[in-house]
Amino acid sequence: MLSEPPLSLLIGRQDCTEHLRQVLLSLAVAAGSAAIGFSRVVAEPAAGDCPADVWLIDNHFAGWPLDDANVLQALVHWLRSAGHHRLHVIGRDFDAVAHAFPRFSRWRRDWSHRIDIHQPAEGALPPGLRLLLAGRQAAQWLDAPDMRLRKVSHPVHLAALRSDIADFLQRCEPGWPVTPLGL
Repeated sequence: MLSEPPLSLLIGRQDCTEHLRQVLLSLAVAAGSAAIGFSRVVAEPAAGDCPADVWLIDNHFAGWPLDDANVLQALVHWLRSAGHHRLHVIGRDFDAVAHAFPRFSRWRRDWSHRIDIHQPAEGALPPGLRLLLAGRQAAQWLDAPDMRLRKVSHPVHLAALRSDIADFLQRCEPGWPVTPLGL
């Protein structure tokens, strides 16, 4: 029988945002960009920790460090590193994202060839799918009003999250076009 690891919770906007920031910054280190100084910011990842896919899933990404210049630079280093890395973003209100994160909005235009953006075809995101998933770690929002974030690293739980994402992706459509359609 699988024993449940102790629940690792972060509470409060500052702690949750900082954890998301550290996970995203660690992508540059995992991709071999220690020379640019990211290794001083985050703990050195274990060998083989450079994920091929990173998932950012939320309704409007409030509380996320998406406009942080260092986070965007880390994502660039991760996307440029060897391999076919892809950033997957699933959200509902991309107008709010563009308004709240103008730097991220501009940045993603340059990297649209490596970013998949989807939104639910109908309805809302399931509460358990508000998360950041990067390789062998995930950060899952438990609730927005209290700003609680659960760290997930157990392989069985990560596999369940990946399965939930794959199932939900079947009910999504492409979203947030780089250039608006129309005349």
